[in-house]
Amino acid sequence: MKLGDIKYGCAIALIWAAPAFAQATPEAEEPANDAVQASNQGQENGNEIVVTATRRETTLQDTAMAISAIGEDQIEKRNLVGMDDYLQSLPGVSYQDRGNGQNTIIIRGISTGSQISTNTPTGSYFGEVPVTGLGTQINGNQAGNSDPKLFDVQRVEVLRGPQGTLFGSGALGGAVRVIPNAPDLNDVEGKVEAEYSRTARRGGNNYQLHGVLNLPIIQDQLAARLVAYRVFDDGYIDNVAGSQPTADIIGQTALGVQSRDRENVGASKTTGFRGSILWEPMEGLSFNAMHLYQRVKQDGLGYINLDVSETDYLQVAPRTGPLSNSDEFSNATLNLSNLVAEYSWDWGSLLNSTSYIDYNANSQLSLGFYGVSILGGTYSAGRKYHNIFVNETRFTSDWDGPLGIVAGLYYENRSEHIFANLRYSGTVFDPGTPDNPGPTFTIEQLLGEGPERKLVTKQFAAFGEAAFTPWDPFTLTVGARYYKFNMSYPIFLDKSDEPTIANGLQGFEKSIDGVNWKINAAYKPSEQILLYGQWAQGFRQPQIQNTLDPFNDPDGNGLFDFADGSERRPPEGLLDPDKVDTYEAGFKFQSLSGNVSGSLTAYYTDWKGIPVILLTVPFGAGFYFNAGSATVKGVEFELSGRLPGDFYAQFSASWSKATLGNDPDSLSLSGGIRDADLPGSPDHNAYFALEKRFDIGGNEAFIRGDWTYVSSYYSTLFETGRVGDYHLFGLNAGITIDNIKVGVFAKNLTNRKDLTWVDNLLGGGRAYRLRPRTIGVNASFQF
Repeated sequence: MKLGDIKYGCAIALIWAAPAFAQATPEAEEPANDAVQASNQGQENGNEIVVTATRRETTLQDTAMAISAIGEDQIEKRNLVGMDDYLQSLPGVSYQDRGNGQNTIIIRGISTGSQISTNTPTGSYFGEVPVTGLGTQINGNQAGNSDPKLFDVQRVEVLRGPQGTLFGSGALGGAVRVIPNAPDLNDVEGKVEAEYSRTARRGGNNYQLHGVLNLPIIQDQLAARLVAYRVFDDGYIDNVAGSQPTADIIGQTALGVQSRDRENVGASKTTGFRGSILWEPMEGLSFNAMHLYQRVKQDGLGYINLDVSETDYLQVAPRTGPLSNSDEFSNATLNLSNLVAEYSWDWGSLLNSTSYIDYNANSQLSLGFYGVSILGGTYSAGRKYHNIFVNETRFTSDWDGPLGIVAGLYYENRSEHIFANLRYSGTVFDPGTPDNPGPTFTIEQLLGEGPERKLVTKQFAAFGEAAFTPWDPFTLTVGARYYKFNMSYPIFLDKSDEPTIANGLQGFEKSIDGVNWKINAAYKPSEQILLYGQWAQGFRQPQIQNTLDPFNDPDGNGLFDFADGSERRPPEGLLDPDKVDTYEAGFKFQSLSGNVSGSLTAYYTDWKGIPVILLTVPFGAGFYFNAGSATVKGVEFELSGRLPGDFYAQFSASWSKATLGNDPDSLSLSGGIRDADLPGSPDHNAYFALEKRFDIGGNEAFIRGDWTYVSSYYSTLFETGRVGDYHLFGLNAGITIDNIKVGVFAKNLTNRKDLTWVDNLLGGGRAYRLRPRTIGVNASFQF
C-alpha cells in the first residue's frame, strides 16, 4: 500500500461523510460518535466523548492535542481484550507483541527496536497508575508492558506526541491510558460472559470467562465493584526439535540436553481480579480504593525459527531446567493498589493518588541457538521483581475568568531486582577446543544461583500548566515540568545475601535534573472547528552503566570492538536523558448536524541523545551510548460518524517517516546507512470500520467489519528483518434479547501469517508471526 492509496482512502472517506455533513434530521439528536462512544457513567457531554488527557474533563473535539479514544461500546463489539487487539488500528501507532511482557508500543516512530532497557519511549497507565516498563527477563528484554486486560473498562485514551509535562518520564512518543469503570453508588448491576473460539493452522481451542458485580452498600455514599476474569489463548506454534533437529540441537544433544516435539507452544493463561470501593462521605469529597491482580502463565515462548521454515509456525527449542526437566516458559504476576482521594470546591479540585505496584516475572530461555561452543547446553533462568511506590498530588482550577491551571507534585520510588542467571541443562560439560574455547565457568557455577542486581531510582517532579484565554476563541497554554532523578547503582548479593565484590560501581549514587516545556495555542472560531499549534518536549530517565571490564577488550588497545564494526570506549556512570522536541499543528472539525467528526494533524519531531545498546564481540557484552539522533515527520487523519440508514463508520490513516540522523555516531549505529529507518516504525497504517445496526423481532442487533493495514518496517537499525505489510480483517455480529447478548466474531479473517518482528539482540533466526484466524462465539447475561 502506497501513500497514494491512503490519499485515495481519505477521499473515499470524505465522500461517504458528505451526506452526514449535510444531514440535519432528528436522527442527529442521537450520539454522533456512538461507534466509538465511551460509556462515561454520566460524563458524556452532548454528542462528544469526555476525556481526561489534560487532567481535566474536556470533550474529545475540544481537546487541543492529538488523541484517540476507544469507548466501552466499541471494546465490547470488537472483542478487544489486550493491546494487540486495538493499538495497531490507531493512526501513528505501532505495536509488536512477542508474548508475556515482551511487547513494544511505538507512537510516531519513537523507537530503536531494543527492549533491553526498562526505559520505554511510550508511557502506559491503568487509571492513575503508571505501569510503564513492566516486562519479563527474557533475551535481555525488560521493557515490555504488563497489559492489564480490558474487562469492565470505561475507555482507552491514546495520546500521540510527547506528554512530558503532565505525564512525565517515558512518554516521548505518547501515552496509553486505560480507564476502568468506577463503582456506581446507586444501582446493583452485574454481568457474566463466556466466550469460546478456535485458532486455525497449528492453533487450538481458546476460552474467556469474566464477571462484573456492582454493589451499593450505602445509597449515594458507598459502593463496591468487583471484576474477575480468566483468559486462555492456546499456542499456535509447534516445537519440532525432536523430529527436525538443527545443528545446534544435535550439538546440545551430545551434551546431554533433551529435546522433544511439542504442539501448541506459547499457550497463555491469564487470571485477573479487580476490586474497587468508592466512598463519598460528603458532597465534594470522595475516596476510591482499587486493587488489581493479574497473573499470566505462558507455556513456551511464541517465536518461530526462520531457518526451520520461512512460512510455517515452527520452532526448534531444547528443554531447559536442571538436567533438562522443563521447557521454556514465562510467568508474570502484577499486584497494583491505588487510593485516590479528591476534594472539589466550586473553584477547583485537589486530588491525591497513592499507588503501590508489586510485579514479579520468572522465565526460562534456552541459549543454545547462540552457538554450541560458547553457550551450548545453557539457559537463562531470569527473575525480575519490581516494587514501585508512586504519589501524585495535583490541583485543577475551575475559576470564572480567563485563567485556568493544573499544578502538582510527583514522587516515585522504584526498586528493581533482577536475577539474570546462566544455568546448565546438560549432563556433559564441553570445555571447547584451544581454537574455539568454551565457557570459563564450571558446571557448579552454571547450576548455582547468580547474583542479584538491585537498582533504586527515586524521581521527584513539580509540574504545571496554565491556560490563558484573553478573548473567547483563543487560548494559550504554557506548561513546564521540573524533574530530578536519584539513581543508586545495583547492589549485588550472592546466595547467602552477603555483599560480593561483583561490580565496580557497587554503592554508586548520582542525581540528575532538568526541565521539560510545552506551549500550546488553540483557536476555536465556532462549535464545529478547532485549530491548534503546539511545541512539546518529552524525556526519559537516564541510563546507568557499569564500569568497563577489560575482559571485553582482548587486544588491550583501550577500545572495545562492537558488533556494528566500530571501536568505542563506552561512557561510565549516569548517562544523560534523551529528549524529543515535537512541533505539531492540528485541525478538528464536526458537521453542523453533529453526525460526523474528525481531525487532521501534522507534526515534526527532533529526537536527541538516543540511548542505544551495542554488543561487544566476541563476548556479547552490552553497553549504552547516547550516540544517536533522529527525526520523525508525519500526518494523521481520523474521521468517524453516523451515516443514513443506521450505519456507523470510522476511518483513520497516517503517514510518517522516522529516520536516524546522518551524523557520524548515528551512521555507526546504522552500519553506514544514511537516513536509516527507525525499527518498528511503519511508514503508514490505515483503519476502516463499518457497522450496521438493526432490529430483529424488536431486538437490537448489529454487524460490523474492521480492516487494518500496517505497512512494512525493519526490526533493526541496520535495516534488516523487514516485516509487516499486512492487512487484517475482522468481523463481529451480535443480538441483544432482553438481558442476554449473543455474538459471533472472526479475527484475522483471511488467515494472514505475516511476520511482525525478527529478534535483533540474541536472534538466532527467531521471529514472530500474526496469530492465525480465530473464530468464536460469546454470550453474556447482564442485570
